[in-house]
Amino acid sequence: MRRILIVEDEPEALELLVSWVHHQRGWEVRSAQSGKSAIELSKTFRPDVVVSDYLLQDEVTGVDVIEEVQSHAPVRCVLVTGVLRKAIIDAQRISGVPILTKPLDFRRLQRIITEPVS
Repeated sequence: MRRILIVEDEPEALELLVSWVHHQRGWEVRSAQSGKSAIELSKTFRPDVVVSDYLLQDEVTGVDVIEEVQSHAPVRCVLVTGVLRKAIIDAQRISGVPILTKPLDFRRLQRIITEPVS
């Protein structure tokens, strides 16, 4: 079973993403609402995929989360945002990570998370 970590601070959006992943089958899902808790969880959960919102509850962004997770292992990551311009500038630190805008295109998200990590 593959592991996915979903990082989203908005409860409704988090619930929607978790529910969607459960319907995909074959995924063990964990979630976090802040960047700090996502980084801590990733150390023990060791996800294969991380889907993270850009702006979170704390001063840690989704870019920070992805950068930290990828520093330990090759992990498929996706950054989700409603503030594309700011996210693109900050995401230069994590080149190659797809950025999806809200509202999410779930078919595109599915294609991205099921691709093998290169």
